[in-house]
Amino acid sequence: MSGSRPRSLTLSGPRQSHLYSHALVTNVLRLLWVVIVIWGDLGIFFWSLSGCRWPQVNIGHELRQKPRHTHVLLVADPQVQHSALLSPKSAWANSIRRVLFDLNLRKSWHVASRLKPQVVIFLGDMLANGKSAQNREEYRQAAEAFTSIFDIDPPTKVYYVPGNNDVGLGFGSQVSQNLRSYFVDTFGPLNQKIIISNHTFIALDAPALVDEDYQRHAKAQSFEEWTPNKGGAIDFVKEMGEYGPRHVVLLSHIPLARSETADCGPLRERGNIRRAAGHGYQSMLGKQTTSFLLKNLEPVIVFSADNRDYCDYTHVLPGSRVDGNNQANAVREVTVKSFSMSVHIERPGFQLLSLVDPAIVANPSFASFADRPCSLPDQFHIYSGFYFPCICVTLLLLFIINFRKARSRPFKKPEVISLTPSPRSSGRNSPNPAMYPDPAQWSATWSPYTPTVPVSPRATLPSYLRTPGLQSTSATHLVASLPGTPVPSSPTSLGSHLPLSERGDVDEEEDPMFPAQYATRREVPIRHHDDDEWSQIGHHGRDDEEFEVVNEQEAGVNTSLLSPRMQSQFISTPEQSRSSSTRRRWSWSYTFVFRGRRRRLHLALPSWTALHNLLDLIGVSAEPRLGGSRTHRRGLNGLLLDTLSVFWPAAIAWFIINWTIS
Repeated sequence: MSGSRPRSLTLSGPRQSHLYSHALVTNVLRLLWVVIVIWGDLGIFFWSLSGCRWPQVNIGHELRQKPRHTHVLLVADPQVQHSALLSPKSAWANSIRRVLFDLNLRKSWHVASRLKPQVVIFLGDMLANGKSAQNREEYRQAAEAFTSIFDIDPPTKVYYVPGNNDVGLGFGSQVSQNLRSYFVDTFGPLNQKIIISNHTFIALDAPALVDEDYQRHAKAQSFEEWTPNKGGAIDFVKEMGEYGPRHVVLLSHIPLARSETADCGPLRERGNIRRAAGHGYQSMLGKQTTSFLLKNLEPVIVFSADNRDYCDYTHVLPGSRVDGNNQANAVREVTVKSFSMSVHIERPGFQLLSLVDPAIVANPSFASFADRPCSLPDQFHIYSGFYFPCICVTLLLLFIINFRKARSRPFKKPEVISLTPSPRSSGRNSPNPAMYPDPAQWSATWSPYTPTVPVSPRATLPSYLRTPGLQSTSATHLVASLPGTPVPSSPTSLGSHLPLSERGDVDEEEDPMFPAQYATRREVPIRHHDDDEWSQIGHHGRDDEEFEVVNEQEAGVNTSLLSPRMQSQFISTPEQSRSSSTRRRWSWSYTFVFRGRRRRLHLALPSWTALHNLLDLIGVSAEPRLGGSRTHRRGLNGLLLDTLSVFWPAAIAWFIINWTIS
C-alpha cells in the first residue's frame, strides 16, 4: 500500500455500546434541559393562549366591508409587590417569593401583550399593598415597579380603576384622603367616563362607594335622601344618571350584590362568591347600592374584579327606560379572573372585549360588543408537576451512570500500539531477542544498526506487533532517531563499549547524517519521566501531519525483520514561527502598599491548559482520552460534576429568557 500512512493500533477490552456511554447521556440531558426550560418558562405560556383570539361581534347583517372592531384588554388584580410596602418579617423568603411572582407577571404580560390590544383597562388592585404606603415616595416606588412590569407602548391607551389595595377601604378620612391623592398622582382619576367606539365606560371608585354607603346607612337614609359627598362616587353616579349616557359599560373593582348560592358558570374553578367583609375589604356591594347603580346607569354589561376567580352572572331588574315596555331587563356581569398567581385559583387569566359602533348594528336586540375569557398556565403546576419530576429523573440517571461501576475494578489503561516509526520512540519498542534464534543480532558490540533489548514496561504484547514488517529499498539509510541506542539500564551501554577517543569524536564532531537537533537523546541519556520525549520536536501539541517526512520508505520487499536495513525515517526541522513557546500572554499588574506591606495585583489571560480544564469541568471538552474514550470521575464527585455539567446550559437559557422579557 504505497503512499498510505500507517496508523495506530489500540487494543483494549470489550467496549460498551455508544448508546449507553457517559458522554452521550450527559449531552442528551443537556439538550433536553434546554428544551425543558424554554418550554416551561416561555413556550407553555404561548401554548396556553394559542386558542385565545379576539371575539367577533355579530351585527345582524353583512356589510361590504368588515366592521372595524376596537379591542379592549381587561386585566384584574395584578397586585405587584414592592419591598417598600412589605413587612420586614421574613425578608429573605419574601424576596424569593417576590422574584418568582414578578417573573410570572412579566411572562404573562409578555404573551398577553402579543394580542396587540388598542385599549388596556386595569380593574383595580394594581399594587399588592398600596394601602400601607406611609408617604408619597413609597407609593411612587411601588407604582414604578408596576409600570416596569406592565410596559405598554404609547399608542395603546391605558386606564386604571382603583381597588381596595390601592386606596384602602374602611380607613380614617385623613389616611383615605392621602392614599387617594397618591393614586391620582400616579394612575389618574378615581371616577372617570371613557368613550370607546361610541360606548361609555364608567370607571367607578368602588371602595369610596362602600365607605360612603356605610355613612349613609348609619344615618338610615335612602340614596334619594342622602346628600352625597362632593366629588365622591355617589355624586359621580348621580351626575352620570342625569347625563343619560347610552351603551354604558360599568367598571367596578368590587362585584355587585347577588345571592350566595348564585351560579357563576362552568368556567369558575371552585365555589361561588360569598358575602364577606372585614378591615380593608368587602366581597360584594350591598343590595341597595347595586340597585342604585343599575337603575341610574343602566349598563349593557358590568365588569368587576377582586374575587380572583371567574364568574359570569346575570342581574335581573324590573323596567328600563331603554325599551319602555316595563319588561324585565337582564344585565350581565363578568367578574374577571386574577391576572396574578393566587392560592384561590390554579390558572390566572384576563378578559378580551371587542366593540363595534352601535350605529351599524341592524337590530337593538343584537349586542354591539363581544367578550371572552383567556387563561394563563398554572405556575405552581409548572414547578411541581413539570420541573420537579424532570429533576428527579435527571438525578436518577446521573446516579445510575456514576454508581453502577463504582465498585468494579479500576479502569485498565488500554495498550496503544503505534505502527508508525516516530522520532519520539526511545528505542525500546524493538523485537525481543528471545523470540529469534540468531544471537549475533544481539551482540554486545554496538553499532548504529544494533537493535536494543526491549525493556519497556508499557507493553505486554509481543514487540514484533509494534515493529512494521517493512524494509527499505532506498539507497540511503538514515538512522535519525537512533533506534539502536542502548538503554542506560542495559548492560550493553554506550560507555562500556566505545573507546574514549571515539566518545570524544562523537562530542566534537557532528555527523552530517545525524543532525544535531535530533541528538538531544544522546546528550541526556537518562530520562525518568517521559522516555518518549527525546527532543523538543512535538512539544507543543503538533500532529504528525505538520512535519515533513524525509526519505519515507516504501513497502513491498520481503526481507528479514532484523535486517540491518530497518525502516528509518526522520522529519524536517519544525518551523519556529508555529511552535514558539516563548510568546507571552497579555498581563496587567498593579503594585501598591497596604498596611505597611507591598501588595501586587496581577491579571493575565488564562492559558490553554486552564481553558481546557474549565471546558473539561463543564463537560464540553472534546479531547479524547487514552483508547478513544473519556475517563471521568465516578461516585459522589462524579455525580456533583455531572449535575453541574447538565444544568448549566439550562441555567443560561433560563437567564436569557427572563432577561429578555424584563
